[in-house]
Amino acid sequence: MIKVSKFQEIKLQKPDPQAIVVYGEPMAGKTTFAGKANKPLFLSFDGNADNAGYNAVRPKSFQDVMDVIEQAPEAGYKTVVIDTAEDMANMLELEVLENHNANSLKEAGDYGAGFGEFNKAFSNIINALTTSDLTVYYLLRANMDDEEGLVIVLKPKLFNVIGGYSDALIEINNKHEAKWKKRRYEWDDSKLPAPLNTVVDKNKKSAQALESMGL
Repeated sequence: MIKVSKFQEIKLQKPDPQAIVVYGEPMAGKTTFAGKANKPLFLSFDGNADNAGYNAVRPKSFQDVMDVIEQAPEAGYKTVVIDTAEDMANMLELEVLENHNANSLKEAGDYGAGFGEFNKAFSNIINALTTSDLTVYYLLRANMDDEEGLVIVLKPKLFNVIGGYSDALIEINNKHEAKWKKRRYEWDDSKLPAPLNTVVDKNKKSAQALESMGL
């Protein structure tokens, strides 16, 4: 039975980001950026973090990922990095196909069962990360479009699952510059933990430049 406490005056807070989405082109520096977080463990689906010498594991199944999420805090890690989200999605899809001996999710099981299994596995991982005490970095690849700029490769439906549980969206360009695209709160950037304290807020930077000119 839930017991409701007595009413208290509201004191709003701005907790540090716990789930951060970072996207950029290949070799833009996403792994290096996340590697500066507090005691990170990489779920290195593409092998890059492992090869670079970071603390990393290479999950091969849904259960591997869930086991890592459970064990990471006990092993002293404070941050988990999903590197990359689309590679994790590919792994989960392949697992469903192998379980059903199918060539596509549409063929896996009856009445869309393959899609259901895949979506459930992906959502369960995101939920497990969200409810853990870990800080989470989701690394996403993006391609450059002449009209739209950087376009995230991950399917929109899956991106929305991650985005719904995230506190910040950061873009890294091919000059290795990180900038805020969206964030839950207007944090004092200088007080955020590394590497978030190095992210550029272009709106603030422009405002400060205008202020320095007396405008």
